Amino acid sequence: MKTQRFPVSIKRGSVVVRVYKLSRGDGRTVFTLSWHVGGRRLTKQFADFKGAYDEGILKADQLAAGRIEGASMSQGDRDELQAARKLCEGIPLLNALDEWRKVRKLTGEHAIQAAEAWATRNSTAFERVTVADAVLHFMAAKKRAGVDVSCSYNKILPTLGAKFAGRLIDTVTARELQTWMDEKYPHPVTRNTARKRFVSLWRWCRKQGHLLRDAQTEAEQTDSAREAVKEIGIIDAGTFFKLLEYFRARHPEYLAALAVAGFTGLRRSEIHEQTWEDIALDRKILRVTNAKKNTPARRLVPLSDAAVEWLMLCGGRKEEICTNLAVDRIRNIAREAGFNLPENCFRHSFISHRVAQTGNVAETALESGNSPTIIFQHYRELFAKADGEAWFCIRPTNTADKLVAFPKG
Repeated sequence: MKTQRFPVSIKRGSVVVRVYKLSRGDGRTVFTLSWHVGGRRLTKQFADFKGAYDEGILKADQLAAGRIEGASMSQGDRDELQAARKLCEGIPLLNALDEWRKVRKLTGEHAIQAAEAWATRNSTAFERVTVADAVLHFMAAKKRAGVDVSCSYNKILPTLGAKFAGRLIDTVTARELQTWMDEKYPHPVTRNTARKRFVSLWRWCRKQGHLLRDAQTEAEQTDSAREAVKEIGIIDAGTFFKLLEYFRARHPEYLAALAVAGFTGLRRSEIHEQTWEDIALDRKILRVTNAKKNTPARRLVPLSDAAVEWLMLCGGRKEEICTNLAVDRIRNIAREAGFNLPENCFRHSFISHRVAQTGNVAETALESGNSPTIIFQHYRELFAKADGEAWFCIRPTNTADKLVAFPKG
């Protein structure tokens, strides 16, 4: 350093970069690097000669190679560039920036939130299971919980299990389910019933850790079918009287079930499990033996004088009032005899006539185990008050010596 003559020139062809030694007023010695880019003189100071000289060699090499932009970069710029490349973890810096630009364009200022949401949806942090196994485990769980699956899940889910037998349930998409349901279940009501069962299955799998816990299931993302507005099927008092007399004469074993169906509006399943023990004829009250779950169905239903008389014609009042398929047999026998009976007409007729008789929707809802909303939508203004009164005054003929006494209590 003592014998070094300044300025020190670093040459690369026609390119010359110089290092100057300067003494400052405070007694310190500094070294200034000087080079030209595009006719403009650039300088940078260093505390030691070696730092200035090494940087001068780099600048001279860059200018000689035509890398003017690199030559104009400061050490800080180069440090930032190096750090950026390190953050890219092997991805070319320009590719990373282009990808970031596209993400920013799609998500605005929410790129991180969007990436986190995608990671949540596509995470594999769950125990994977096939559709067939999911169906088996789900059905077994329902049975252990005391759910009767014979008339619900057992008619639909095995078909699903067969269709997607070898597939993991997390790989079945909403589009696949939608397409298959549209083909398999063309009737809107049946399709919606199937969709309801599938949604239950997928939700159960999510709860059991077979699907992501915080994401909407693929089954939930399918569309419900639009169902046609159902017309309430009802019969009038005259038809009901003829039915009662017909069964009294030819099929007395079903008379109790028919009377309970028309005069109390119990559901089919409720009628089949109704016991005589819960019918207090002396107090004119029927307590529903086994109400439908998840409905306001645990209730007492008043019995009209006419209803009591019809039930008093039934002998052997012990245990259940009828066999398990009594309502189905009543419908079949009645249709064979020429009666035109719409589906579920006994319950619909009871509610419609009861609303007409009392004018009280809330009371009728309580007695039928229904909601006031449903009754307002479907059952109001179907009959006049006189029609309602007539329904609950249908008495059997020629009964003076045929009524079976009942105990007081």
